[in-house]
Amino acid sequence: MANKGLGARRIGALVLGLCMPFVLGGCVWQAAQFWVAGEQVELRETDTDERPAARDAPQLLVVAIDGIDRHLLYDMLRAGELPEMARLLADDGSNRFANAWFEDSIVSVLPSSTAVSWATTVTGTNPAEHGVAGNEYFIRRTGEYAAPVPVTIADATQVFNIYTEGYANDLLEAPTIYEQLRETDPGVRIWVGMHQFYSGADRLILTDRTAMLDAFQSLFAEHVASQLTGQQSLSLFEELDAEVIENMDDLIEDEPAADVITIYLPGLDHYAHINDAGPDVSRRDYLKKGLEPMMADLREALEDAGELDDRYIVITSDHGHTGVLHDDKHSLSTDGAGEPPNVLEAAGFTLRPYALEVDDDVFFDAVIAYQGALAYVYVADRTTCATRTTPCDWTQPARAEDIETAAEAFFQNNEDGLLVPEMRDTLDMILVRTAASDGDADQVFEVYTGHGQTQPIEDYLAAHPHPSYVDMPQRLRHLTIGPHGDRAGDLILVAHNGDRDDPAQRYYFAPLYHSWHGSPSARDSDLPLIVARRGHARDKTQGIVSATLQGRNDQRLIADVLLRLRRGTPSSANAATSQ
Repeated sequence: MANKGLGARRIGALVLGLCMPFVLGGCVWQAAQFWVAGEQVELRETDTDERPAARDAPQLLVVAIDGIDRHLLYDMLRAGELPEMARLLADDGSNRFANAWFEDSIVSVLPSSTAVSWATTVTGTNPAEHGVAGNEYFIRRTGEYAAPVPVTIADATQVFNIYTEGYANDLLEAPTIYEQLRETDPGVRIWVGMHQFYSGADRLILTDRTAMLDAFQSLFAEHVASQLTGQQSLSLFEELDAEVIENMDDLIEDEPAADVITIYLPGLDHYAHINDAGPDVSRRDYLKKGLEPMMADLREALEDAGELDDRYIVITSDHGHTGVLHDDKHSLSTDGAGEPPNVLEAAGFTLRPYALEVDDDVFFDAVIAYQGALAYVYVADRTTCATRTTPCDWTQPARAEDIETAAEAFFQNNEDGLLVPEMRDTLDMILVRTAASDGDADQVFEVYTGHGQTQPIEDYLAAHPHPSYVDMPQRLRHLTIGPHGDRAGDLILVAHNGDRDDPAQRYYFAPLYHSWHGSPSARDSDLPLIVARRGHARDKTQGIVSATLQGRNDQRLIADVLLRLRRGTPSSANAATSQ
């Protein structure tokens, strides 16, 4: 087992210490609930009339590694740098991977960030359908500010609620693959290790450390990382992943392993965010020193229990990483002067406070939500609150006039910096809503080109090539056209980030970090999908994957691959939406 690094008592003290400023928000109570929850939570009781699982169907192990792109992972595997992961993928030590297929086409949703990406993989639907529009987003219909992965919200309550009350599950507007599997195979046994989305599973395998760091992702780099050496921070994140692997291994040793097992490993992503060595160096370091021993332990536990030979091993991720500078100039945050909210304020808007909940009588006519390389801006129909004495009616769609006011402020300031000098030339594009998300339009967002003019994004990219961007028009459709496409806001600010080779020219919507993601670039968006099974030739596995993808590269199709591996055919629902 990997070196434990910081002990559980130290981590526990860190949880309580970090929570103390937020006692009124319920953080300590949620932390306490999580701390005493034990190593696992029983999520459902087996119905005595429930027929047993189809044991003749292949079993699955999904290793969900947060923050790794396929280029780095594939190169390291093929170069023999990750021998334990290779053995899990049934390689014989030759690094030829005769029993594994490495898919080279999958592209993440937009934004290429944690919450929206994993929601897509676990439901097999696009963001405008499953409703999780980003790490943070605003729901106009209910007035709820959702923050499954907080960036601007310094309140961990909802993150602890992911594991104590199913907060992230409740945000989904589409069934998970676990629920879809159970429709045709009610007795299927499903274990999920620390993933945010687990509806339909039998058990949730926990690690308190991961929940603690997820809760304070937006604060961690500034308040904790500066106190740790590079090795200490690696050990800290290593422990987060190692504990869930250890708890899963113990469960496999104690009883027959579940038919479907998902293990979520966020340590690499967190380490890349805060490590000053750069994302490729830090991720290589973490894969070799952190994840490699864990892959050995997991393989051995499955082998010893006789639970590996009939099981597909699937490795995938949610996004890549782009190096950024850890300074106020490049961090487009919310605190102080010179930040994106100041542009809106200079244009006459009042921002919603940066909190999960605000009192009903608090006035605001604009909301901002951060996604790393992207930011969403929501504006009210200001005719519903013209006197500023009553809250705006957010159930009404924004007017074109109000959207244009905000867009023009960002556009002109990006050109001349007269409103907020620090924000000059930080934005690559300003996308504005031009139609309702549930309409029949081919696109409901266009590029704002100034003075009330817009241009279709295909035309804009033809005139202003962005060779590093991948399938941006299509991914924008998947984000914004559908029953919940309005959750991506009325403006989408695209920072100069994925379009720039020089880190000194990259900007990001978040507090200070050394690495971020979320852009349309290949660096952030090219996802790994590896499928392996002992005794199954690579060509046979390739045939299954290729028959499912049918030449398409959408991230949502990973769910169809998983469903097909388990039960032999894609789900009818997903097949219908994949045409």
